[in-house]
Amino acid sequence: MRRLGWALALATCPLAAAPGQGTPSPAPSGRPIVPCAGQPINDIVIYADAPTVASLSRYPRLAGIARAMHATTRTELIRRFLLLDRGDACNELRRAESERILRAQPFIAEADAFVVRNDEGGVDLEVRTSDEAAIVLGGSVRAAAPHVTSLLFGNANVAGEGLYASVSWRDGAGFRDGLGARFIDHQFVGRPWILAVEGERASLGGSWRAEAAHPFLTDLQRVAWRSRAGRANGYVELRQPDGTRPVVAVQRGFFDVGGIVRAGNPGRLRLFGASLTGLEERAGERLVMPESGVVRDVGAVPFPFLPHRIVRANALLGARDIVFERIQGLDALTADQDVPIGFQIGTLFGRSLPMPGQREEEDVFVAGDLYVGATSGISTSRLQLQAEGRRPIGSRVWDGVIATGIVTHYFRFTPRHRNFIALEFSGAYRQRTPFQLLLGVPEGGVRGYEQSHFAGGQRLVSRIEERYVFGNIFGAADAGFAMFTDVGKQWSGDVPFGVTTPVKASIGVSLLAAIPPRSARLWRADLAFPLSAGANARWTLTFTNADRTQFVFRNARDVAEGREITVPSSIFAWP
Repeated sequence: MRRLGWALALATCPLAAAPGQGTPSPAPSGRPIVPCAGQPINDIVIYADAPTVASLSRYPRLAGIARAMHATTRTELIRRFLLLDRGDACNELRRAESERILRAQPFIAEADAFVVRNDEGGVDLEVRTSDEAAIVLGGSVRAAAPHVTSLLFGNANVAGEGLYASVSWRDGAGFRDGLGARFIDHQFVGRPWILAVEGERASLGGSWRAEAAHPFLTDLQRVAWRSRAGRANGYVELRQPDGTRPVVAVQRGFFDVGGIVRAGNPGRLRLFGASLTGLEERAGERLVMPESGVVRDVGAVPFPFLPHRIVRANALLGARDIVFERIQGLDALTADQDVPIGFQIGTLFGRSLPMPGQREEEDVFVAGDLYVGATSGISTSRLQLQAEGRRPIGSRVWDGVIATGIVTHYFRFTPRHRNFIALEFSGAYRQRTPFQLLLGVPEGGVRGYEQSHFAGGQRLVSRIEERYVFGNIFGAADAGFAMFTDVGKQWSGDVPFGVTTPVKASIGVSLLAAIPPRSARLWRADLAFPLSAGANARWTLTFTNADRTQFVFRNARDVAEGREITVPSSIFAWP
């Protein structure tokens, strides 16, 4: 019986209806808003709000769970993200950047900072925030026994402290059950530092990862740094044209430590930095099929993947000419999004360090990313390119090359109706570990082909979507509807079992939701109907839940697994 994935989130709600686009929000106290023009700030008042459980009053059990799980974000935590303090001269750039930093936090749905007159003839700063839903709940069910095959439970804002904690379970299907845990502190020891620890005991293998970082949050920041390490023992699936899906064992270990400094003025600046990275990867030599508690050997891999172990010293360089435009309902449904307008480029140049007995591992490594954004008020266009590759010392041949590019264009017909067009390319060449790109991978491929056997080395996909916003539903959520068309083609490349396909297409409809209202997280239920052969399904229904408003676009899952893990997605969004 085909499995049906589902994901649920319980939110405390409702919130007040969102104001129309372009309409300034009144200050929480109702006092007159004045321009920020160097006046001394006498006081800072924070109005932290969490959605109430009023709309769940008809469902006492759900209301009780929401009330028990959600705590309003603490005002002390919000205050520590601000770039202004009592006694400071009011600076418009610092006020705007404070808003943007707060909106970038995964537990904050909305954030505004207002400068208002006080009774003493001076000014105060009033900050208003609204929380994202805190409950994390998901899983998978199917018709056949066992009916429940996975569960996820956690809290994305424990005690209002900006802490994420979750545990997960997955049925082992004849092997041991999988168990996992994840913890993230978004303001470690009261500083804008991130501490993250996660681990998993999978049915076969396992992994762990730890990270401490001071991310580059604003152009006003002078220094950013990060330190990471991890190890994973798992399996990579290699789809074959006949429909079989064997796996090959892959072991990976890595570390990464480094920092960057800013030079120049906010908006127009340069970044300089350095890092030391280490990577160790080893792939198995046999294809296996794990079935009902037995791992069955099905043959050798098509060509060998040599083990490698390397340590590199890297230089990080970047340049930016960016301003942020606040636009409503772009990648999210109704939330305000800080869209970078202008361009930036970031690069990484690495050189291996000699290691005893491993001369053949010496190499140079290069990675880069480019962003260009423009808006006319009713339309917004963005281009993002990423690429990386390595060349062994003494050779002219590059390997481990992976490149991605996406062009997106939004056109706003009315506040409730938008058109979205995207063209996305992904390509890999001479990979050093087992790797495939899938035509039907969610968020990167052609929807409707998730069950297909198509795998290759390069793909090109275009998407067109017409989106309509219904508005606020019973005060609990913002809802919308979309119609979409996906068209794509895949090339075999040099990956194992790669195939070249003709152009494939699908059409479909989507239900969209933001919970709570104006949340940056977009829930999607996509019903797709493939129009070409090879989909192995008459239709597919997929559920996704993600914040797509981040600066750097989300790589599809298969692309992310192919990139070298120590490479930052962008030094301007570090980490």
